[in-house]
This record gives sequence, C-alpha cells and structure tokens, in this order.
Amino acid sequence: MPDWVVNKIVSALNETEKSIKGSHILILGIAYKRNVDDMRESPSIEIMELLQARGAHVAYSDPPCSSFSSNARASF
Repeated sequence: MPDWVVNKIVSALNETEKSIKGSHILILGIAYKRNVDDMRESPSIEIMELLQARGAHVAYSDPPCSSFSSNARASF
C-alpha cells in the first residue's frame, strides 16, 4: 500500500506540473493507531522513506510522536 500512496502523490504533483524531487511534503499522523505514540509497523514510515528516495523533502506532524523511537527505521 505505501507504494500505491507514493504513486498517487507523484501523479497529483505531475498534474500540477511539479516534480517529486525537491517538493516539500508534510505527513500528518505517523503512529500506527490514533492518539498513541506507537510507530511500530506504521506504513507512514515506509511512505516517508519512499518519498525521500525520490528526492522529496519530508517532514511529519503527529503530536503524540514528538520524536522517533528506537523501533523506528528512519529519522526525519
């Protein structure tokens, strides 16, 4: 599913004649469940990694997750 989401983002940017490379993208909500700070197995992390691999500048906002825990695969 993360690949599908990234492809939808790329398509939306292309429709407005923008490139994914260099785009600033804000991910809202990275926790696996609502109102918790558990990011284990969260698809949002993989989405952020895929976007960065394509050259996007990625940031996130999720109040319960003020920083990535040691279980997270990447740091943003």
